[in-house]
Amino acid sequence: MKLSLPWNRSSIRTRAVLTQIVLIIVPVFLCTLLLYRQVSSDTVSSNAKVTYEYDRYIIDTFDTSARQMESLANTLAGNKSIRSYIALPPGHEKETIYQDTVSPLLKYGYNRYLPTQSIQILPGQTLSGISVENTTAYYHRSDYRMWVFDTHDGITDSRFFYQFEGEGNTPALVLFTPSSDMLTNIITSISSVNGQQCALFGTDGTPLLIPDSLSEEDRATFRGNFSRLTEGYQILGGSRVMYRIRCEAIPLVVVSLQQVAGTPLFSSSLLLTVLLSAVLILLCIFISYQVFIKGITRRIIRLSDACESLTFDPPGETSSGMIRKDAGGAISLPSVEVMGQDEIGTLSESINHMIRRIGELSNLNAQEVRESQRTAYDMLAAQIHPHFIYNTLENLRMMAEINDDQQVADQLYALGRMLRLSISDTSSMGEVSMEIEHAQMYLQLQKMRLNNQLDYTIEPVSPEILQVKCPRFLLQPLVENALKHGFQQKNRPGRIVISAGTYEKGIWLRVFNDGTGLTPERLEEVREGLRQNQPIMNTRGGIGLVNVNSRLKLFFGSEAGITIESAPDEGTTCTLWLTTNG
Repeated sequence: MKLSLPWNRSSIRTRAVLTQIVLIIVPVFLCTLLLYRQVSSDTVSSNAKVTYEYDRYIIDTFDTSARQMESLANTLAGNKSIRSYIALPPGHEKETIYQDTVSPLLKYGYNRYLPTQSIQILPGQTLSGISVENTTAYYHRSDYRMWVFDTHDGITDSRFFYQFEGEGNTPALVLFTPSSDMLTNIITSISSVNGQQCALFGTDGTPLLIPDSLSEEDRATFRGNFSRLTEGYQILGGSRVMYRIRCEAIPLVVVSLQQVAGTPLFSSSLLLTVLLSAVLILLCIFISYQVFIKGITRRIIRLSDACESLTFDPPGETSSGMIRKDAGGAISLPSVEVMGQDEIGTLSESINHMIRRIGELSNLNAQEVRESQRTAYDMLAAQIHPHFIYNTLENLRMMAEINDDQQVADQLYALGRMLRLSISDTSSMGEVSMEIEHAQMYLQLQKMRLNNQLDYTIEPVSPEILQVKCPRFLLQPLVENALKHGFQQKNRPGRIVISAGTYEKGIWLRVFNDGTGLTPERLEEVREGLRQNQPIMNTRGGIGLVNVNSRLKLFFGSEAGITIESAPDEGTTCTLWLTTNG
């Protein structure tokens, strides 16, 4: 390929290329080579910080399990049946209460709070009565919570005790026994991040779990850092990084080592080089400025001033530029006059050709900006942090299940799941399975609100249909319309059926209700509104139907959409047609 340079003396390109190569590119390249060592040092610290943050995330997941154990223990301690069970003397009645009430609650907690292996209620025992003579370490998190760690044959087991009182101030303990590989899993998870070597210590420096697979050098490093088990990371001698992370809910300190490349030191000679390079770059910039100022910069300033006059003043202010508006709102724009035969002159001429379009586009652009600002404001006003709501609903549902109120638990689950489907996922696309689940949760909540005067059925759907991608919120508007318009004039319970199937060009989703139905005239108005893609007259739900119909056609093509069949006193059937096969 032949390289052709424009060596015309009047060309800006020629002067720019020469100036950049001689006065800027060469010094910058030289400075880059000189600063390489310092940049590599900063990279090591940055990578160490990233590794530490990821290790912190892993530890937080285990802390979450420990907090869940404490939350469940607090819930069990407040349960009336368990408090009564603690106060009873040994006998048939106490055994019966345990089998009928206490045991199911403990099994429920075991199934939900992993990695718990077992949960036990120990009547009549206190933390002070627990034997810890042959125990590796034990730690009181408070006066009524204690962790115990036992190490044998290279394996460390843990137990968590929670002290409470039953009826009549009878003492008792809740004992959680996590799975035997819980602590091993912590080491395995940390070790998998960038080849770290990991060990566990108690908060007082007691070694709880140091794998035999570690080298003698690493084991010696771990044993020599009992008094420095602080939070954070430290680069050791330029060859290794030590990370120390203290768990919040479990009395553990996780210490790990990672081999890194040598870390160069910032020397005085490198500092002198940096200063000299900075002076050289400033000198080159000054020379470049002098070269360009006479032949280029002044004309660019003139062009910039002319372009600034094309900017609209803010609304309500008196225009101080060259733009004027007449009584009818028409815009009068000036021309840009910068003489020359080089690129700046060509640019000036091109701007003049575009000016006549500015007046037409400016009003449209201003309107779009206002709409964008209004949309951004609405999005900010609508922002919430739903995780608090989800966690609260889940805790309420857990309490309802513990107290055998399954109806309330089911409704709380439906509400929480519906919120997750509606709020957490902000994407515009989903799957048919999500649409059906969203409609099911909505119907479950409406059934309770209507005092069980609603019966609904969701017919079985094949897995292939459930996995089909589709725009979100397709079924819920149809179900909502069925409840609002199909049953509002009925005096008997209503019924809704949701079904799905396939046809030669794709799949269909159908919502049927046995409500009052539509008259032939009204049915034709609804169909015409869908054909014209216009809101349906005298129908609040008509906008939702048109919206769903429009999104189907936009995503799947003109053959997709909604069809409606209805007859008075026989009900209404709405079918969504999704053309997924070509």
